[in-house]
Amino acid sequence: MALAVRVLTALNLGETPAPADVAELKTLEPLLADTAPLDELACEVIQQSLKRRAEIRESQRTTMA
Repeated sequence: MALAVRVLTALNLGETPAPADVAELKTLEPLLADTAPLDELACEVIQQSLKRRAEIRESQRTTMA
């Protein structure tokens, strides 16, 4: 998720994100890599990361109950 935040931060500051960050970001969501704008791609990566965290927390909660 930090990678996607770095890309979004650069874009919001009007800077070009680091090429290595962009390349790695595209590997995280390959289906969107060539079609979605970079900011949307970064947001999707963040959303997926947060979704996984929520699923893990819910799984831990039901296991401990």
